Amino acid sequence: MLDFPKPLHQLHIFEKDGGLYAADLDKASLVEISAAIADVLKLAETRTTEEIIETLKTAYSDGDIEEAFETLIEYVGRGLLLNRGEKSDVLFFKKGDCPHFLLVVQGLAPDAVSDIENTSAGTHVALAYTIQALKDQAVLHFAGTQNRKLGENFYEVDLSLLDMVRIPEKIASQYEGILTIHSDRSQEGFIPLFRCPELPPILMQVHSVGGHGGTNVRSVLLHYTALRDYDAFTAPTDSVGEFYSQFVWDKGVFNTVANGVDLNLFRPMDKQQAKNELAKRVGDERIKTMPTVGYLSRFQPEKGASIYLKLAELNPHLLFLQAGQNEGRYAQRKIPENLIYIGFYDREKLPLIYNAFDVYCFPSVSGEETFGLTVLEAMACGVPPVISDFDGVPSVVGDAGLIVPTVPFEQDITSIASYASPLDFSEGVNLLLNDNSLRAAYAQKALNRAQTFTWKKTAQRILDLFSELNWKKKLFCENRLNTFFSSYWNTHQKRLEQKSIVLNMNSRYEMLVNPYGIFNQKVEDGLVISLLKEHTVREVETILSELIEDEDTAKAILARCYGFIQATA
Repeated sequence: MLDFPKPLHQLHIFEKDGGLYAADLDKASLVEISAAIADVLKLAETRTTEEIIETLKTAYSDGDIEEAFETLIEYVGRGLLLNRGEKSDVLFFKKGDCPHFLLVVQGLAPDAVSDIENTSAGTHVALAYTIQALKDQAVLHFAGTQNRKLGENFYEVDLSLLDMVRIPEKIASQYEGILTIHSDRSQEGFIPLFRCPELPPILMQVHSVGGHGGTNVRSVLLHYTALRDYDAFTAPTDSVGEFYSQFVWDKGVFNTVANGVDLNLFRPMDKQQAKNELAKRVGDERIKTMPTVGYLSRFQPEKGASIYLKLAELNPHLLFLQAGQNEGRYAQRKIPENLIYIGFYDREKLPLIYNAFDVYCFPSVSGEETFGLTVLEAMACGVPPVISDFDGVPSVVGDAGLIVPTVPFEQDITSIASYASPLDFSEGVNLLLNDNSLRAAYAQKALNRAQTFTWKKTAQRILDLFSELNWKKKLFCENRLNTFFSSYWNTHQKRLEQKSIVLNMNSRYEMLVNPYGIFNQKVEDGLVISLLKEHTVREVETILSELIEDEDTAKAILARCYGFIQATA
């Protein structure tokens, strides 16, 4: 049963052809209602559920009243007629010059990013920190299922993808941009948004270059073709743009937005004190005295768990510590005595864990490892890392750690896209642990480099990109050119040929270029100009890639026709 009173959406109730309807102006939707539902809506904002039922009993049967409430529950479940949560026009009004952004993440509850402690997945942790930093300079709305305040300058709004497509002008008037995360698990979900020219610029974060048998690549390319002139991708390291540059023409849509690190939380501590405290928590005195190698991640093959396990077997004189949610598939296997699972810890306790490590080991071979947030956190605690030379992690570490060579796969198998030898990791780990001065030098380098990564820089980069994309939106030109195609007789060559013709007149009979007349073009030019009326530049790129064998020729045609459209807008 619905709990009244509840605020209504902006509604227009009317009769037509003997039926009664409610137009939900907030959701741009129309639903059929009964007379009983109409009477419920009249009382919805001022009466309790019990009072409404008592009032209705004077005019309707118990069955009619029950049916009315059941139908209303169905409509409310679809986000219609009644506000789910607080009244939106009071809670979410536009505030002065402060930019407003809409955050759209399918399959993720807003509570998972409103508080960093609610999540442990690296991508979601990064998103939570990004939101925290953005809130200092902007208002953020999370597209969810109810209207409520989540924190300072951060709200959940009852807004679905379908709503955004139905009311794009309203979304554009409210928000300067839409921030979302790419997921190969919902490939087609965002495509309708890119088909709405009225919607504000969309920034889609990409956190993978491979994995899942190529599904990620196919999904990113799908979204690439859908991007409007004023949309773009972001990635935490240059490796993503470099990877996709081999497949696409427009490399400028990939923008690097590096993650940061919470330097107030992750900082060096007295190492012996950290070891003593961890030994007490875990109940293993060896942590106090033995050289320690650390690993903090899901203990799964794609994260290099098998490599780490073999590394422990190769070095019985060292102590290997594994922190994370669980021991994964390896919980059922025999583990070397010098490898200890030390448990899962809240973020506020992670600095203690990192500081108890002498060396941080990151042997991930996942095709989705474009940054390595735990590596940066360990570095901020002054712990030198030994990592795989793969994807974006080396660009985060720079010269502040040891980088182990890997063998990347041309085609990943599930999410495993490379392999690193435990022998090479063993060499790097022992090099640091056998030389105190070398380890201290790398620890200082790691700390210095980590301090250049801040979440404030991350937020500012996103704000700058949205500002740039909004300028591009203002410059966006409608394709008003009319073309048609014809065969003609070439008198000189004595043969039939084909051409396209630019009519030099739009649908409003305005001349687009001087002088008057029509202009003959190559068929390919006319085809591209026609296609660009309904399709993005990158969609036309796909078509030309298939039709024209020489890529340079195809690029020149697209650039020429796109420039002609801009010049005649």
